[in-house]
Formats: sequence, structure tokens, C-alpha cells
Amino acid sequence: MRFEMKMPDLATTDSEIRIGRWMIEPGETVQRGQPLVEVETDKAAMEVESVVSGVLVEIVSQVDDAVSVGDVIAVFEVADSAKSGSMRRSAPEAQPSVAVPAAAESTPRVAEGAKGGMFARKRAATTPGGDEGVRLTVAERTAGKRLQESKQTIPHFYLQTRFKASAIIARREAAASAKLTWDAFFVRATARAMGRFDRFRHRLEGDRLVPLATLAVGVAIDHAGELFVIPVVEPADKSVEEISAEIRANVERLRGGDSEARMIRPAAMTISNLGVCNVESFLPIINPPETAILGIGKVAPCVAVREDGQLGVEPCGTLALSVDHRVAGGRYAAEFLDAIVRELESA
Repeated sequence: MRFEMKMPDLATTDSEIRIGRWMIEPGETVQRGQPLVEVETDKAAMEVESVVSGVLVEIVSQVDDAVSVGDVIAVFEVADSAKSGSMRRSAPEAQPSVAVPAAAESTPRVAEGAKGGMFARKRAATTPGGDEGVRLTVAERTAGKRLQESKQTIPHFYLQTRFKASAIIARREAAASAKLTWDAFFVRATARAMGRFDRFRHRLEGDRLVPLATLAVGVAIDHAGELFVIPVVEPADKSVEEISAEIRANVERLRGGDSEARMIRPAAMTISNLGVCNVESFLPIINPPETAILGIGKVAPCVAVREDGQLGVEPCGTLALSVDHRVAGGRYAAEFLDAIVRELESA
């Protein structure tokens, strides 16, 4: 018996749903609940699961197609006893060939043993030079669109400074069993500084500054080559231990394939830490609709003034603050960055 699978309601309000990549191909057998296709909205990249067990006969909605809730996206051959509220019988017709159509050859396929959204990418169409390209994932395309929009519409300016990391290092060593993450210190310092600088708790709408709906601080995470931002909720009122545990738990959810962890959730500001990659400093791109983003470089020995007033060698880290110049001016942003440094140095 042939059934048509419809696009389910993803609770995305009126946002457009776009097909990202199919994880199986025509002719393959799927089980009920198995991830079938990755889709993209303006809020998230998520997986849609198969609602029945059977053989995929036809992919109706191709990669990059825009679809609506209720549109038929795929056709299955299932046992007569299969039941699903999201499926309906299609008109009787001859059994089609299950050979992979040309359009499906360039769609990514889930890798054997893959989990947590880590899918092998099939090679896409061959370029005139003979080299084969690789299709971007839904998450990569979503991030690319947002960051391209940011650079094209937000007048960035950048401030850079250093901070002495001795206090953080001592705190981490004293709480070795807790395994405090570096990001927890940056999240808390940023949140506390935001509490004293009102403009960084607002976003620009037309010619008005509108209060942000959240005071969460996002942590940029690279997972399987894709960029995600994990928000830490109300971090100014939490201890470093609590923030560290929250970050670790959310990262584990992301690695475990939790679809909710892959959703785009709002934050007031984002931090991006490339220090672990041996990067000294970089200028990050603001994540809309946020007003600023903090880039963090590696910690390394530097010449600094010690507490006794003498010059000495201390571990220092670098910070780069990217700011929307429509929202904050240079001096205001500089004082905000200095407040972050003071929080870090008194951790």
C-alpha cells in the first residue's frame, strides 16, 4: 500500500520551511521514528522523523524546496496494516522503479553508525574543472545567511584588549574536581558587565532601542563542523560552577543528537572562544539581532604590571569586542569591555 507523508507542524508559526537534506534515498527501508529529512526554518535546523515503517518510493520535495505544513514531501510503500494520522493513501498506480533519480544523487545520506547529526556528506555535482564540491548542511547555510546579513546591515566596530588570567587559573586549579570551563568565566563576566551597561541589553528596531526578551549569554560551539550557539539563561545570578555545568550539559545534549539543542534560541550577547585553537585574537561577526559579540583568544605569558607594581610575566588572554555602532559608541563600548576585564581579573 502506498502512502504519502506530509510535512508535520513544527511549531514554527508562520516561518518558511525549507528542505535541507534527505538522510535516505529511494529504495531504502526506514523504520518508524527514524530521522528522514533535515529541514530549516528561520528559527532552527531540525530533523523530521518517519511516521511509518516501509520503503521510500519517491522524494517529492527536493533539497532547497520551500514547503508548507501539510504538503506531501515523500511517498512510501508500507504494509496494509500501517496506520498514521500524518499519512494518506495516494491514488493507485504502477509500482515505480526504485533506482535513485538524478536529483537525489547530490543529496547527502546518513552515514552508517552516524549519530547526533553527524552525517557523511555525499559529493555534489562536479565542477567544470573536474573537482567535486560538497553541499553545505542546513546548519551551515543558516549560519551563513545570518552572518552575511550581519556584515551587510550592521556597522561593526572593534575593540581589543588583554586581561590577566591568573585569578581564573587559580580558581580552576582550586576546583579541579568540578572541571570548570573557561567559557563559564567569560559568560558570567559578560553578563555582569551587561547589568551595568543598559544599551547592551537592547536591540535596534528601526530608530528605536527595544529591550531584549532575554538576558541569556550565548556560547558559540563548533560541533561536527557546524556552528551552534548555546544560551546560558540568567548567568549573572549563577555561580561559575552552575554555569560550567549548564554549558557541559547542553554540549552533551548537542553531541547526543538532541534536536531541541540544535534549535536557534535567543541570547542577549554571544561569546566565541578560539583560544583552544591556538588563536591569539580574532574579530567575530555579530549574531543578529544581538548588539555585540565577544571574541576570546588564547592565554599565553605576557609582560604585565603585577600587584606589587613591578613588571613581571603573567598569563594573559586577549579579548576582541565587536559592536553595532548604531547602538553604542566607542567610549561606551570601551568602558563595557573594561568592565568585563575587571570581572575576569577578580574571578
